[in-house]
Amino acid sequence: MTSPGASSFAAALVVEDFPWVKREEEMGMDPDKYREVFDLAQRGARAFRDGHFDEAVSFYSKAQTLRPGDPIILSNRSSAFCMISQVLRERSAADSEYQPLNGLDPTTHAELALKDAEKVLAIGSNSPRPYLLKAYALILLEQYHEAREAILSGLQVDPLSHVLQSWLSDLHRNTSIAARARRPTLDRPDDFECTLCFKLLFEPVTTPCGHSFCRSCLHQSMDHGNKCPMCRTVLFIGPKTYPISVTLSNIIQKNFPEEYAERKSEHETMTYAGVDLMPLFVMDVVLPCQKMALNIFEPRYRLMVRRIMEGNHRMGMVGIDSATGTVADCGCEVEILECEPLPDGRFYLEVEGSRRFRILRSWDQDGYRVAEIEWLQDISLPDGSQERKDLMERANAASELARTYIRRAREISRPARRARQTDLESMPGPQDPEKFSFWLVNLINLRPSDRLDLLRLSDTRERISRSLRLLGDAEQICRVQ
Repeated sequence: MTSPGASSFAAALVVEDFPWVKREEEMGMDPDKYREVFDLAQRGARAFRDGHFDEAVSFYSKAQTLRPGDPIILSNRSSAFCMISQVLRERSAADSEYQPLNGLDPTTHAELALKDAEKVLAIGSNSPRPYLLKAYALILLEQYHEAREAILSGLQVDPLSHVLQSWLSDLHRNTSIAARARRPTLDRPDDFECTLCFKLLFEPVTTPCGHSFCRSCLHQSMDHGNKCPMCRTVLFIGPKTYPISVTLSNIIQKNFPEEYAERKSEHETMTYAGVDLMPLFVMDVVLPCQKMALNIFEPRYRLMVRRIMEGNHRMGMVGIDSATGTVADCGCEVEILECEPLPDGRFYLEVEGSRRFRILRSWDQDGYRVAEIEWLQDISLPDGSQERKDLMERANAASELARTYIRRAREISRPARRARQTDLESMPGPQDPEKFSFWLVNLINLRPSDRLDLLRLSDTRERISRSLRLLGDAEQICRVQ
């Protein structure tokens, strides 16, 4: 959930130049060391103004090590942390697909910004700037009441501060608009409302600190940090640690049946019970019958996997089309055969490709991509036709060649390759030539662009013929090696 008004407040954040003094007694430290601090602060300011906020944090942190407790350095680093948090919050799913990021999440950066601002206030300052930084960090943490208190404290220091007055007005206006937009009805008390989605609680979970949230909302929040969204108490919660509060759920269903039915329908839609909507994992081109293991670590995909596991255990996998540089127009539905939640929030998945699809349109939802799709099938040949008989004969002949290839590969394969050997028992029968053709393709290591071409192909016979040519080439290479 985006913090209301955070972007407008960010425009007021600027870095302050570190002063250069000539007299040694005013430096308060060795002159050479002061010059080094000055240089680091200048480089940090340039990086900040150029939009390189990570570099700015690095420079300010080095300067802070040499000159601990300097209010200007701490304030500037707080500004940089705030800007990183804001940039990460506003980053689209498409940007993450083409340039994945590692590092701290937006909430952690906002917490670091808040710590630096509070350190400056503890030192003592007659400037409204540290109050602005504290308020902005609290806004990023969605603690709007505390942000308002920080602004009011700043106005006690400088009652004529135009920036503080403007922020107070904007904060009141934006939070009021957000609250009205998220509260369509006032027929029920707030006790039955989730403070994260501002809707009727669905599958409510009550934390040890006494706060209740929708189960899915709490887990989504914990993708960005393991603290209670209300009181910031550290929570040791896994996806299956805390059960749904049955008593609270029963009360809600009894007293608000119509709204609860709407929430249930909305939740089922989000878990993709429909066949024409598909959550997309943008990583690589996968073919039907192909098995692979996945390590899901990005918060947006953790949320997606949890929703899928509450639904039909299926998602779409697509790659980037090298010809266009964009998400490919075709993908493969994969079934999650095994899902193991790990202690740090990641998921270990084992998946198998099943059906092909074409993307009709796609959009971003909670940070990941969702698509409306149509299923793809090879050109159907009438039963009993000569073309059907020829295809069956072709598939039978190819199956014998595949058995021979696998036996020879096992005889000459190196130990390191044994993990890639295919079990002949999993080979589909010739009565399903389309499925067999993809099983045959998976015997060979292909480039993503080649796999995408085969995924788009609608001629089963042509796919079998290509696979046999590739198998012949692969066998020759094995013999040479």
